[in-house]
Amino acid sequence: MINLLTSIFLITSTIIGLGVFILPYTLAHSGFYFWLWFLIIPILIFYVHLAYSEIIFQIEEKHNLPGLSEKILGKNWKNIVWLIDFLGILFVFASYYLALSKFTNLIFPFNNELLIRLFYAFLVIIIILFSVNPFSKTESILAFFMILLFLILGIYFLPQISLNNFQIEFLNPWLAYGVLIFAYTGYSSLQMVYDIIGKNKKVMFWINLISILLVTFLYFLFVVSIYGTFGKNVSSTTLENLKGFANPYIVKTASFLAILNILTTFIALAFYLKRGLIFDYKINSILSWLIISLVIFFIPFLKLENIAKLVSLTGSIFLGFNLFVLLLCYLKLKNYIYFKIPKILVIILLILLGFGWFIGILTEIMGG
Repeated sequence: MINLLTSIFLITSTIIGLGVFILPYTLAHSGFYFWLWFLIIPILIFYVHLAYSEIIFQIEEKHNLPGLSEKILGKNWKNIVWLIDFLGILFVFASYYLALSKFTNLIFPFNNELLIRLFYAFLVIIIILFSVNPFSKTESILAFFMILLFLILGIYFLPQISLNNFQIEFLNPWLAYGVLIFAYTGYSSLQMVYDIIGKNKKVMFWINLISILLVTFLYFLFVVSIYGTFGKNVSSTTLENLKGFANPYIVKTASFLAILNILTTFIALAFYLKRGLIFDYKINSILSWLIISLVIFFIPFLKLENIAKLVSLTGSIFLGFNLFVLLLCYLKLKNYIYFKIPKILVIILLILLGFGWFIGILTEIMGG
């Protein structure tokens, strides 16, 4: 039972992060399409988790996505997947900078957002100089408080909702698609779950199902409460709306927890990129650190303002591509021993992800 609960918490805590802050704003700008994708994306992620679980059970060794694609799809896939994965994480970093500057301003009002971003850039650069992530053991604790935060906020604002804010509108059909993929992606935790429970088909199935349902419930509660209270006036990252509606100490505490959660994830992803250069491409540690550091330092100077569009782009193009590769790897397996998903369903999900990838690129080119 302890292993079951630990695994469920591990998946839910990996999934829940920056994306949930943006969901109410996404609803305000997507209308009916938000709820349509809110029904589809959890199902998509659940089957991706089952597909990845099948792969993990069969391969029985730790791997990252580029290494996995090389092993199953062929050596030519490694560089493609690594490049897309690398670019996707850079877009995630850009989203983190926007969120960190907004949340920092809620604690320490400061007009120069560039200096705030550079402060966090130098902080991350210094930390990843170490060989081991010093915050790796704190992520689960922070994740617990983040889950608790969203639960408390959802319950707190629930009695204040106005049904007049919920109207049927057909607005942006693709914004919610990318944001929800961003908000639900957490397949990387399945390797750690495997280390906890071993090759247990039944337990893995229920862990994935319960985790997705718990995340969906929490997201639904949070979105309904926040959007129902603030309607079209909801901010892009939600916490700005708490001013005047909640105790200032609550606002500062929530912002502080959000900063810590984003910053530790930022550091973990930077270490991931550094390790990728070291182990996948045999680049020495110092040069790998220098390459990643230059990128981290450069991103704050980019003129990026709309965090919801940035997150949606990241979800639809880069994370969507990763999910596509995982499902493609599943299709290429010679047999299915543990989790057999109907082939037609996998193909439908692949088409959906491919179409979302195409629309995401087209929207960016057209400036939508």
